[in-house]
Amino acid sequence: MGWLSNLLLPGRLRTGPTALLPARPDPKTLLAIAQLADPEARPDGDDVLAGGSRVQPPIELGPDLLAKLGVPGEEPLWACRIAADGPLPVDFFDKSLAEGIAYRLGGWSVCQGEPVDPAEEDGGDPVVYLPAVPEPEEVLPVLAGLLHADAVDGARWPEGELVDGVVHVPVRRGRVADVYADDDLVITIEEGHRVPPVAQARWPYLTEIAVARVSPAGRTEETRPAAEATGGTGDTEDADDTAAVASGDEVPVAPGAETARPEDVDDPDALESDAAETGAAETGVAEGGAGSGYDAVAVARDALVGRAAVALEIAQRLQGIAADSRGFQLAEPADVLPGGYAGTPLA
Repeated sequence: MGWLSNLLLPGRLRTGPTALLPARPDPKTLLAIAQLADPEARPDGDDVLAGGSRVQPPIELGPDLLAKLGVPGEEPLWACRIAADGPLPVDFFDKSLAEGIAYRLGGWSVCQGEPVDPAEEDGGDPVVYLPAVPEPEEVLPVLAGLLHADAVDGARWPEGELVDGVVHVPVRRGRVADVYADDDLVITIEEGHRVPPVAQARWPYLTEIAVARVSPAGRTEETRPAAEATGGTGDTEDADDTAAVASGDEVPVAPGAETARPEDVDDPDALESDAAETGAAETGVAEGGAGSGYDAVAVARDALVGRAAVALEIAQRLQGIAADSRGFQLAEPADVLPGGYAGTPLA
C-alpha cells in the first residue's frame, strides 16, 4: 500500500461503511455471511461481491488508526471496508452488510464517522419477505398456534376482531395491509417494498414484495426512533401507520408509497429501541425490579429469539424468507443473536 493510500485510509474507513473485527476473518466465513444477505454473493479475487457491494479484504489497524476512527481500546482490530461495485448500492445495502458482518463476528461498524457496536442494539424486528400480501384466510391458520389473545382490547384495536386467538385488524390503507396481534406480539403485513438481495435470487421477476414484520407489542405503541438520513429505514412512517391503526385514526397514504422506499426493511436504526426497556416490557419486569443489566440483556435476547422463531414459522408456512432486521436470512431462531460466526472458521 503506497504512502498516499496510507494517508487516505483513515478517512475512507471512517466514511465507511466498514466492519471492524476483533480477529482476522476467514475468507470462507466472510463469504458465508455475505451469502446470508445475498445468496448470489461470490468471491472476486480477494474481495467478496454481494448485492452490488464489494467486501474488501481485511486490513489490520493498530491503536493509532483506531483512535482516528473513534474506537476505544489498545487491541488491534481488522477492518473490512464495504465499497460500491459500480453505482451506489440499492437500498443502502452496503451499510446493512457492514453491520451484519460486524454483528456476526463480534465487531464494530463504522459509517459516516460513527462507530457502533451492533451487539448493543436490541436486534430489531425479524421480518418475513413474501412475494405478495397474503389474504387473512391464509395468515390466520398459521398464527392460530403462535398468538394467544383472549379478547380484543377495544381501546387499542378499535377495528380488531378476535379469530382463533388472534386479533386481526384489516387496514388496507397506506403501506400497512393487515395487523395481527396478541398481548405480546404484533405482526404487521406491509406492501410495496423493493426486493432486497436476499429475496432477489428466489423471485427475480418481482419489482416489489410484501413484508411481515414481527414486533413486540410495546414497540408499536410509540413511534420508532427516526431513521438516520438513509441509514436504512424510514420505518418511522410504518410505525406511525401501525400506531394510527391501533388508535383508530385514519392512516395517511404517503406520497410515492406505491414506489416503496428502499430503505424501509434494511435499516437497523429505524427498528431499534432500548434493549433493557424492551425486555422489561415483554416480560413484565418492572423498572428497578429483579435482575442486573446482564439479566436485562439476556431477557431481551430471549425475546428476540422468540420473535425470530415466529418469523421462521410464518416463512415456512407461507413460503417466504425469514430474515433479521438487516436483511440477513435466518435458518434457525438463534441465527438472530450476535457473534454467531465469531471464532468459528469454516472448513
